[in-house]
Amino acid sequence: MFEKKYVFVVKKALFIVLLASLPLVGVLANIVSVSGSSAIGAQTWQPGDTLVMTDGTWTGQSITLKGNGTAQHPVVMMAQHAGQVLLKGSSSVTVSGQYVEVNGLVFEGASGTAKHAIRFQSGTQHCRLTECVMRSFSPSDPATDTKWVSLYGQNNRVDHCLFEGKSNIGTLLVVWLEQGIVPAHQIDHNHFGYRHPNLDEDGKELNGQEIIRIGDSNTSMQDANCVVEYNFFDQCDGEIETISNKSCGNIYRHNTLYECAGMLTLRHGNNCTVDSNYFIGNHKSATGGVRIIGEGHTVTDNYFENLAGNNYRAGICIVRGKVNSKLNEYFQVKGATVTGNIFVNCREAFCVNYNSSSSCTLPPISTTIDANFIYMSGTGKMVDFTVKQQEDMDITWGTNPVNQGSAPTVTPEASADNTGPLWLHSATPTGVSCLPHNQSRNTIKLFRHGTIVVLCNGAIYTMPGNKM
Repeated sequence: MFEKKYVFVVKKALFIVLLASLPLVGVLANIVSVSGSSAIGAQTWQPGDTLVMTDGTWTGQSITLKGNGTAQHPVVMMAQHAGQVLLKGSSSVTVSGQYVEVNGLVFEGASGTAKHAIRFQSGTQHCRLTECVMRSFSPSDPATDTKWVSLYGQNNRVDHCLFEGKSNIGTLLVVWLEQGIVPAHQIDHNHFGYRHPNLDEDGKELNGQEIIRIGDSNTSMQDANCVVEYNFFDQCDGEIETISNKSCGNIYRHNTLYECAGMLTLRHGNNCTVDSNYFIGNHKSATGGVRIIGEGHTVTDNYFENLAGNNYRAGICIVRGKVNSKLNEYFQVKGATVTGNIFVNCREAFCVNYNSSSSCTLPPISTTIDANFIYMSGTGKMVDFTVKQQEDMDITWGTNPVNQGSAPTVTPEASADNTGPLWLHSATPTGVSCLPHNQSRNTIKLFRHGTIVVLCNGAIYTMPGNKM
């Protein structure tokens, strides 16, 4: 979204004052108006280039965006007016290069069968998807597997986007791990909403309907080091693994799972952190919290309220492992730390040593459960040992007070900062209106902490969507 501030007289002195007043680094930038995929993919764009997509409906456009930007001068592909470029049908965007940004686009309506709607290619670095919307962009056949966002490469970011209404099989956002590469992506301040499950003939949720998955079974012992933070998950009911961790070293913090019939599942991988998240069930069936499998995980300072799930979908479920587990099976829980969490009126706060399969016989060991606070006003259960405590189970139980004092009042809500693009909250989206169709213009573009300032035809434009 560009906020336009008119400058009626641009004289040399005023221009110097303007530049002096902004602690910015400037570059002579090429701003190009584009109306189709061929113009976008015709070349590798250079530092400071901005591609302005003309308003309107882009149907069946397979866009390849190649850029060679820098941290100070990224390559940007953006809507002429935020929210007014609509990609439909079999449209897709593939990004390659470094410091390339996609901003202000909308994908909506029945889609084609493109495997990835948005894909950051192998080798991408420091690229960004921001201020975009993807709404009900699904093929007519719900059995067709498509991904909305696929991330390869390193240090890429998805932020301040809205994703809602995915109705077909396929994880919404996937981080793909490559041999020898630590992706270290950032997924933050997004709103994920309203996914309903596809069921098999027995009425059970089909696998592969996660909202976010980081890694897969084959790459699960690799470090990913991704950060997932400040996202809002609203009624995401695809399957039990709303968020599926299948790699090592990831951090999940300050997210809210609101009425999601699923969990944040540490399915594969080790040494992940789940910190300061909110799990609000409102007694909706199958709502759960965190499931722990593997080694070295830390689950701390999270808040669980009115979760209706038990056993596998308890507030915190610690699963038994399998001897000589294969990568796609169940590794023993070792060295988990579960501290400082708060449970309010959950059906089951803890399910420990859960028997996921008769072949899983290894209980959790070297695990600490301490300083958690449980508040129960009804028939809720503090701890369920789904099998009797095994002699070789090794859990240190600290002080976990039950019904001591009053339960805290916590009301995490969707806010302007995690409900998608800022332009969705503005009455009148604005953009680059000074650029004639199909015309390039060299103009002054400046950057400050990721914010773009463009001086064009006597007007100053800024993009507040590029914040944080």
